[in-house]
Amino acid sequence: SMNDGRMDAPSASVPSEVSVPAGHWQGSLWESHAPPIYKQGSAAMDLTIAPDGTWIGTIGPDHGSGIARWHGKRLLLTGTIRRAGGHEEPVYLDLTGDDTTRWGETHAFFGDRETPASATLRRVL
Repeated sequence: SMNDGRMDAPSASVPSEVSVPAGHWQGSLWESHAPPIYKQGSAAMDLTIAPDGTWIGTIGPDHGSGIARWHGKRLLLTGTIRRAGGHEEPVYLDLTGDDTTRWGETHAFFGDRETPASATLRRVL
């Protein structure tokens, strides 16, 4: 038949070197420049990245989801978190690092303040 050998499995279409670092990642997000009158904000992060590049997890008490993709050698996590009051806020994590540890600078909401923040994530083995 003409089709012999032409049926590639869908998974074969994604080269392994560009696949996102799927797995369980934990870390923290904290305010880089807290004003003196405030306690420095921080939040634990617990994220699971699926092989298809989607992620779900928690940032502080809030549940989030989105997409993980490569931006050059940096890992970009975008999406939204749903706050207790029901409104959504954007997630944007631009992380350098390697297969076990990722870190970067971002902006995050602590209470009603959006401030510069630092993020670190470590793969849980």
